[in-house]
Amino acid sequence: MASRSRILSTLVAAVGVVAALAASAGATGGYETDTAGVVNVQASTTPIFQACPSGAPWLRDPDVCASRWSQFANDKSESDLAVDPTNPDHIVGMSKAFFSPNDYLFRLVWYDSTDGGQTWTSGILPGYDDWMDTTDPVVAFDSQGNLYALVLPFNFVIEPSGDHNWDIGHVNPKGLNDAIYLSRSLRSDGQVGRNWQPPVLLATYHASGLGITADKQWVGADTFGKHPGSVYASWIVFDGAALNTVVSVSTDYGAHFTPPKLISSATKPKFNGDPYVFEGPEGNVYVGYDTLPPKQSYTTGGFQAVVSHDNGQTWSKPGQQVTTSVGPTPYVPDTFRDGTPYSMTVNPANGNLLLAYENYDRSLPKGNIWLAQSGDEGKTWSKPVQVNDPAASGDTFQQKVFAAPNGEFGVAFYDRRLACPANDPVPADVGLTNTCIDVSLQFYAANGTPLGGNRRATLETWDPNVAPPKPGGLSGTTTFIGDYFGGAMTSTPEGTFAHLLFVSTSPDYQAGAVAGGGFSPPYQQQIYARVPVP
Repeated sequence: MASRSRILSTLVAAVGVVAALAASAGATGGYETDTAGVVNVQASTTPIFQACPSGAPWLRDPDVCASRWSQFANDKSESDLAVDPTNPDHIVGMSKAFFSPNDYLFRLVWYDSTDGGQTWTSGILPGYDDWMDTTDPVVAFDSQGNLYALVLPFNFVIEPSGDHNWDIGHVNPKGLNDAIYLSRSLRSDGQVGRNWQPPVLLATYHASGLGITADKQWVGADTFGKHPGSVYASWIVFDGAALNTVVSVSTDYGAHFTPPKLISSATKPKFNGDPYVFEGPEGNVYVGYDTLPPKQSYTTGGFQAVVSHDNGQTWSKPGQQVTTSVGPTPYVPDTFRDGTPYSMTVNPANGNLLLAYENYDRSLPKGNIWLAQSGDEGKTWSKPVQVNDPAASGDTFQQKVFAAPNGEFGVAFYDRRLACPANDPVPADVGLTNTCIDVSLQFYAANGTPLGGNRRATLETWDPNVAPPKPGGLSGTTTFIGDYFGGAMTSTPEGTFAHLLFVSTSPDYQAGAVAGGGFSPPYQQQIYARVPVP
C-alpha cells in the first residue's frame, strides 16, 4: 500500500506541473501551419488505478498479472464527447483505458471539465466489477443537463496460452457473453459527469445455443426538450446469421426501458450495424445504421435512416440508401483496424440529417470522406460531396459529424497527409508518409456551403504504431486506435467552436504516464481540442 501511495503522489505532482492549455502559434498559411486559435489539452492526466483481478474466472493465464498488467492503465483510445446544453463550459468525455493492451483488457473511463476544457478530472465508470471489460463509450446530455452513457460490458476467457476464447457460456459469475446497461449521472446527484448511479440493465445475452450477442450500442436523449425525461438506446443483436438493429425507449430519465424493438434486419453477407440514435429539433427520433459487407471485400455497402414521430413507439420504413465503396482494413502500412465507417446527426437549426461516411477510391487507391444531407427525414439524400481535400495525399477515415445550435456544422476525421514527425517514438517511421495521423476538420454553413478548407485540429502528428492494444490478444496481428472518436459543437457569444476528443501518442502529451505491463511511455492518450469556425 505504501508503494501505491508513493506512486499516486508522484503522479499527482506531475499532473500539477503540466501546462493545461497548449495554444497554437501557427501563422496563417497551409494546412500544417494554419492552426491559429486551435487549442490542444491532454485530458487523460488523472491517475487511474485498478489491481489485476487474479481470481477472476475468465483469467486463466497467470502471466497477465505477472507481467502484462499495468495498475495505472496504459493506452486510452476510442472516445465520445458531449457538451452540457445548460453550461457550455461543462464538457464530458469517455474512453477506454487499457490495463493490459496485449490482452485487450480495459475499463470505460469518464473525463469531466467544468472550465471549457482547460483542465480535466477522470475516473473509472462504476458498477461493472463483475464483468471483464466495458466497451464502446458513448455519452449524451438531455436538455436539462442530465447525462447518460449506454454501456456494453462483455466477457471472454484468456486461456493459459494467452489466447482469447469467446465460448464462455459456462463462465461465472453470470455465464453471460455481454449485456446492455445505462449509466446515469443526474443533476439531482450533484456533480454531473463525476457522480454516477448504479447501472440500469436493459438486456443480457448468452454465448451458448445460437450464440446471440450484442454490439455497437448508442444513446440519445431529449436534446431539444420535446420529450422531457426520454432516453433512447439502440444496439445490434447478432445471432450468427443476421444482424438486427433494435431500439429501446425510456420516458423516466432512464429508470425503465421498453423491451428492445426490431427496426431493421440484414443477413449474410451484408449486416446492419453501427446505429446512431438522436432526437430532432421538431421532436422526431431518428436511428441511422449501415449495411455493410465484410471489410476487404471491396464491394458496396450503404447507410440509411428510419424515423419515429411518436417518441419511439412506431418507426418508418428505411429511406433511401446512400451507397459506398468498402475498402480494406487495416489501411497499410499501419496495422490498426478501421473503425465505424460513418457518422450521422441532425442540424439543430433546420432539422436536416447530416451523414458523413468513408468511401474507398480503388483507382488511386485512397480512403476519402463524403458528406450527404437529407431535408425530408432520410427519405432522400442530396448528392454527396467530398469532405477531405482531394489534392492532399494520404488516407482519411473515422469521420465524425456534429452541428452547432446556430446551424453551422463540421466533419472531423483522421488524416494521414503529413509525414511522421522528427520526434516519432518509432525511429523507423520518421519521415514516412501515409502512416502517422492528424485530425482534420471541415466546417460548413447551415446551407452546406464550405467555410474555408480543411483545418488541422492537432498540434502534434502522432504515430498509431506506438505500443497499440491488440484486439485479438497475444496471437493477434491487428492493432487498435479506437473505432471512432468524439466531437460536438457550440455557438455562444464568444464564437462557434468544435470540441473534439481523440487519440494521440505524441511524446508531448504524456503527463501522468508511468511504465507498467511491459510497456514504457509514450502511450495512447486522450486529447481535447477546441477549434474555432473561421
